[in-house]
Amino acid sequence: MRPPRPAAILVIMTHYVLAQTLATVGEFEAKGFLGTVGKIAAATVIFFIAIGLVVGLLLGFFVGRSVGRRQGPRA
Repeated sequence: MRPPRPAAILVIMTHYVLAQTLATVGEFEAKGFLGTVGKIAAATVIFFIAIGLVVGLLLGFFVGRSVGRRQGPRA
């Protein structure tokens, strides 16, 4: 069995980070730790983390492809 490709690992890790962030916010909300302003702030932080992870994933994918082309064919 072949190991997963690096892109697949990055997608899995991105999903894991998002799931853990949402779970943490859910726990804070259940404990009454977050008020209305806190919920808005938490949603904003989660939004920017998600956008950053997706943009980083796409940027890394395309930069990796362009660098890989310059190396030439592999043996």
